[in-house]
Amino acid sequence: MNVNNSFENDENTFQDSEINISRPVRFWLLLLLDIPSIICSILLLFHLFINKTLRSQLTNHVIIVLLIIGLVIELVDIPFHLSFLYLGIIQPCLPFMCVIWWWTDLGLYNGCIIIMAWGSMDRYLLIFHDRMFLNKKNRFLFHYLPLIIALLYVLIFYMIAIIFPPCINTYDYTLPVCNDFPCYLNDPILGIIDSIINNILPTIIISLSSLILLIRVYYQKRRLHRRNLWRKQRKMIIQLLYSCILYLVSNLPLNILIFLHLCGLPENIGVNMQLHFDFLCYFVILLYPFVCLGSVSELRKTLKWRRFLLLRQTRQVATVRPQ
Repeated sequence: MNVNNSFENDENTFQDSEINISRPVRFWLLLLLDIPSIICSILLLFHLFINKTLRSQLTNHVIIVLLIIGLVIELVDIPFHLSFLYLGIIQPCLPFMCVIWWWTDLGLYNGCIIIMAWGSMDRYLLIFHDRMFLNKKNRFLFHYLPLIIALLYVLIFYMIAIIFPPCINTYDYTLPVCNDFPCYLNDPILGIIDSIINNILPTIIISLSSLILLIRVYYQKRRLHRRNLWRKQRKMIIQLLYSCILYLVSNLPLNILIFLHLCGLPENIGVNMQLHFDFLCYFVILLYPFVCLGSVSELRKTLKWRRFLLLRQTRQVATVRPQ
């Protein structure tokens, strides 16, 4: 999930490099997390879609979109990576494979960051300005329309940049994600847009939204003695903070490095750190369904009840003895 933007070819930069964690370790880390994450994503989406109450809640719409995008990454991007780590080469060695891998690894992951940035602002409005969404027109203008625009932007931008690029791509089948460096990253326009608009700006928005949320909750809870607000919106506030922290752990230091490189920092500085944070981005996608599971209390209660019934049936069978 390389979000690096380099305007010079340097053999010591992020390009033509690979993380120094051994391939078998990376293989088992991704495999052991990908399977339960896929199962959790499917369960969450199934529950959110069949439950009309949950499906109609505005707070769940961004969650649904992120889970769908994350599921595509888990079913396409990560299996491609596992295949490469196992075989040591991309198979089959076709440009089509690299384009699909780039589109899911770069396009969809950056799309998750953009959607998460909007989701953090949307959740803030739903917590502190919920009355503005009582009107259908306001719900469309301030909730549905921005989400639709963000999705269309992600699809159109990365379709142009990766599938129909204004340059000629080169593919390295001996490195993960075909070297994870499409030619558009060297384009003076698309490269800057991708670095600043698609990565740095959303990360700043997520950071500021989390900070402002914490400050306002603390102020209203302690100074204004509005503890009822905390009780009423506790689940939304905690879920937003957990999601933002998850996205910021890897993306914040990664985008700080990108910004410093854009400001003139030599590309060979921070290469190893950037490679590790780039690999860490996979775990944002893999862990996000479990963060959501903690916030969807109805599904959590259902799973606990089913587990209780299963244990009870098992105990009843175990206590029956033939006479």
